[in-house]
Amino acid sequence: MENTQNNMSENNKDMEQKNLSTTEATNETTKPQTTEESPKTEEVIPTAESTETSESTEKSEEKSPISEKHDDLESEDDTREIESDEDHEEEHPDELEMPDYGSFSLEDLVSSAEKLVKEQPIQKIKDHIESIRKYLLKHLNEERSEKLAEFVENGGVEMDFEYIQPLREKFRPIFQEYRAKRKKYYDELSAKLDSNLLTKTNLIEKLKEIVTKEESIGDTFKEFNHIQEEWRSTGPVPRNKSNDLWRTYHFHVENFYEFININKELRDLDYKKNKEAKQHLIEQAKEILSLDNLKDAFAKLQKLHKEWRRTGPVEPDSREPLWEEFSDITKKFHEKREEFYAKLREKSKTLLVDKRNLVEKINAIPRNFTRHHEWQNAIKEIGEIQEQFKKIGRLNIPENDEVWEELKAALRDFNHAKNEFYKDLKKDHQENLEKKRALLEKAESLMESDDWRNTANELKRIQADWKKIGHVPKSESDKIWKSFRKACNHFFDRMTENNKKADKAFEVNQKQKEEILSELESFTIDPKNKKEALSSIKTFINRWKEVGPVPRNQRNKVDGKFNKIIDGLFKSIDMDREESQRIRFENKMENLADEGGVDKLNSERDFLKRKLQEAQSELRQLETNMSFFSSSDPNSSIVKEAQKSIDAQARTVDAMKKQLSMLTAKVKDIIKAEAAEEAAAKEENENQNEA
Repeated sequence: MENTQNNMSENNKDMEQKNLSTTEATNETTKPQTTEESPKTEEVIPTAESTETSESTEKSEEKSPISEKHDDLESEDDTREIESDEDHEEEHPDELEMPDYGSFSLEDLVSSAEKLVKEQPIQKIKDHIESIRKYLLKHLNEERSEKLAEFVENGGVEMDFEYIQPLREKFRPIFQEYRAKRKKYYDELSAKLDSNLLTKTNLIEKLKEIVTKEESIGDTFKEFNHIQEEWRSTGPVPRNKSNDLWRTYHFHVENFYEFININKELRDLDYKKNKEAKQHLIEQAKEILSLDNLKDAFAKLQKLHKEWRRTGPVEPDSREPLWEEFSDITKKFHEKREEFYAKLREKSKTLLVDKRNLVEKINAIPRNFTRHHEWQNAIKEIGEIQEQFKKIGRLNIPENDEVWEELKAALRDFNHAKNEFYKDLKKDHQENLEKKRALLEKAESLMESDDWRNTANELKRIQADWKKIGHVPKSESDKIWKSFRKACNHFFDRMTENNKKADKAFEVNQKQKEEILSELESFTIDPKNKKEALSSIKTFINRWKEVGPVPRNQRNKVDGKFNKIIDGLFKSIDMDREESQRIRFENKMENLADEGGVDKLNSERDFLKRKLQEAQSELRQLETNMSFFSSSDPNSSIVKEAQKSIDAQARTVDAMKKQLSMLTAKVKDIIKAEAAEEAAAKEENENQNEA
């Protein structure tokens, strides 16, 4: 026993020295190995190996307290992350479901950060907090830069600039709490891992010692089992120490089985128990292959690998076959998982193209609209595009942030052009407001006037100008419109009341005109005595004008009936068309003058000018058409009909010209008469003042 122990001890030293000098398992790998001898064979889950050392941990602990200067938010949390040998890639990168923080409002970004720090494990939220911090500070810094530029532009000095941003100040203590919690978490984790490392190192020393003790095999094996149990119950150690530590421990466990002269039945019983445990792990791994939820399946496979490492050795002949079977299942799962995420990445690339196409749509929208409704339509279209962009959601690929920045750049460009338009529009609205205020002032100055005809015409002109001005600021629109309408309505209500009184006096005129109409209805003329008939008709017309106006609500009816009878009388005596038109037009001018004076006559003149232009254009067209028949027989029916149309149109043009001259003369006569009346009234007033 003693010689065997001495030989074993010497072999121990040789093999341990050889084992500790190897470096081939420094980093873990995703490829399953073919032998159980190396620790690499059992760690097949991909991880990002940590390179921290005790020295780096100490340096981390020596860092100065978190700065509370204004720019402490500008740098991300630099707390060194400590990883244990049980920390693995818990989720595939494509499984990290992170909200599209770029689309959040500033208020939502701050509230999201606050909720994460309070409710989520501090070691799980770094990417979220950094994304929130990046988007929040980008907006806040841009806003601050704009305000600084305005401050300097208005004559301020940059060093005197102060701009408090409540959301920045609200986020600051949240970020400080996050950094403090992370530092505390990793400080405590580092201490715990170092403690576990010391415990496991001492267990290895105990394992090395038990084979040199002079005691019964049963006691030795009992102590060996106790060491194994304590090893399994001890928590994780720093990852950068894990491989060498586990390799050393595994070597001494197998060395215990191989070299100590123990009871073969106890050894075989332990081999059998371990083999059954590993076979059970293999069966569990096979079930994982059929799971659809890869995230849950991956977590279960992680646990199986951890259990495999904790399970002791089996007989040498079974070691490699068992490991190969377990490793092959792991390989199949990784292939299935990678195939799934490859498809997911391809889908993300397609969706990325869709996002870029949406950005191009925004860039293609014009920026030179000149009307409010055009900009509103464009704003609506961009809103719909943004909804489509948002519906696609965040893509867990690096290019997602790029296309998000492209979207923001496109929106900034559009909004700049839109804001410039509405800035100019606001200026136009203000100018329009000043114009309408001037018209309001005029209307209010006329609202008490008793010069009914001229004031009514002036207010109508003011109302027409009002309509031409365009929009004013929304806040002033209703107010100024109500004031303007009130002034106009006040005058026209007064004029209506005055007209009612006048109409009462005109009722006598209506009775007289109705009597004239009765006479006309029973009046007969001798067509043969044209001169006498014409004289009688003119007498009726003069009598009608001398009576004066009738109430307004009866004017069209009474005058219309009179004109119809007169037209019939002219027609019955086959009067010269031109003379008939002249007399009728003179009668029309008198009626217009009675209704609205010069303004009414000018309105008729403008209307007649437009009609004359249309008639002249039609005459030119007829003459042009006639030129096509220059080589035709002048006696043909087509040529004669064309000439007949030209002659008729020429007479119409000539008649309109004469009527236009008559209107012009009538307007001059009225203006001259009004001027004479005004001069006479002025002279009379002066005489009264002298008296």
